[in-house]
Amino acid sequence: MAARGQSFAEKFSRWGVAVATLKEQLESMPHIAEDLAAMEKLLTDARALEVRQEGLRGQAREINAELRRVTREGEKVRARLRAHLQAKYGATSESVAKFGFRPVRIPRRRAVIVVEEPEAPPPVEKTEGQP
Repeated sequence: MAARGQSFAEKFSRWGVAVATLKEQLESMPHIAEDLAAMEKLLTDARALEVRQEGLRGQAREINAELRRVTREGEKVRARLRAHLQAKYGATSESVAKFGFRPVRIPRRRAVIVVEEPEAPPPVEKTEGQP
């Protein structure tokens, strides 16, 4: 039985089963010859495009690996440039902002507010005769 899914591979598999089966029945159904020939051509084209897509997928993997390598190198160079600019202008200087870098911010301490809790009222002692 042919695959039931909607992926390209499953559709092409169904096409292949139909073409193979209908070729055997062509003598008894000559009126489908034109459509069968069209289906065979489409199946051949689809398989060729799958092969081409797989080749391009391999190329994309190679390009992505090269892109990651170039990006790593670029980030290293950018870090060195930032260090040079920080050495010249100072790490906290706003001058490094015009080069696309954020100046280092020195965190400020906040005043600590101590809230004293009110004293609890003294416990009421029970004496005899009180409920």
